[in-house]
Amino acid sequence: MIFVMVVLCGVVGCGLGYFFGYRSKGLLRIRHLLDVKTAFAADGDGPKRLIVGGSDVLYSFDTDRIGEETGIRTVNFGLNVGLGMGFLLDVARENVKPGDEVVLCLAYSLYFKPSYDVFAYEYYRMFRKRELRRFSWRRQMYYLLGNFKLNMAYRQKQFELAESGAYVRVRGSELEACKNKPLVFPTQFTRTAAVRDLEQFCQWCADQDVVVRVTYTSTLRFDVYDESSYLRELQAYLTANYEVIGEPWDYLVPHEQIFNSVYHVNEAGQRARTELFLREVRGGEVGCPSVMRMS
Repeated sequence: MIFVMVVLCGVVGCGLGYFFGYRSKGLLRIRHLLDVKTAFAADGDGPKRLIVGGSDVLYSFDTDRIGEETGIRTVNFGLNVGLGMGFLLDVARENVKPGDEVVLCLAYSLYFKPSYDVFAYEYYRMFRKRELRRFSWRRQMYYLLGNFKLNMAYRQKQFELAESGAYVRVRGSELEACKNKPLVFPTQFTRTAAVRDLEQFCQWCADQDVVVRVTYTSTLRFDVYDESSYLRELQAYLTANYEVIGEPWDYLVPHEQIFNSVYHVNEAGQRARTELFLREVRGGEVGCPSVMRMS
């Protein structure tokens, strides 16, 4: 009995030590990225453009170039899809002012995964513990254990970070065979908690005179996407309610433009997506007043 109590106390002690003291390298990296992007967003006068999303945005948009060629200071607010829709929108909300523009380039999983997901929990555990009240005790235990496993397997990769917050000069292709497979979507689109957070964010932006547009993520092409009912339902919802740039199939990329994930493009993929975005800007798809049409 004494042995069991000693073991139990040891487990509890280790858990408390991890909860209050462990500093995840992955989340420290996210915090660094956020600090760089926030500083650039605050450094300057006049309207600015934020391109917001997960790590796909980080790799896809050369925001230094976009800013130079459009004359609008453009900030790459690509972070990590594991933070969730709500977290990413909160970041955007904290960094916009009236007259700004937000382009939401949202990985597909953000629409149906928890709005505050596994890395949001870890970020709050490390930096803003009061925000943990967003999660039930059961969900907190689930995310605590999940992050512990992810942290033990984490390997830091460093890429060149542009002043505006984009990864640049990411060369080659390192996509592992186990990752070379289509994304898995739900059978149908539904208004999840994450989608409702998106609606609330867009309404808030309309009230604050902030323009919002939605576009689609760059991802590796698979033929199965051409017949995806989920993508078509998502597209129908977005085009009915928001100012939308492009269609999902416009941003499916070939294997040679992929780096290490179906969502991460390399330098060639970034160049292609950036040039497409610039054509969309010049073609008038970006720059007209935004209307949030939710009833």
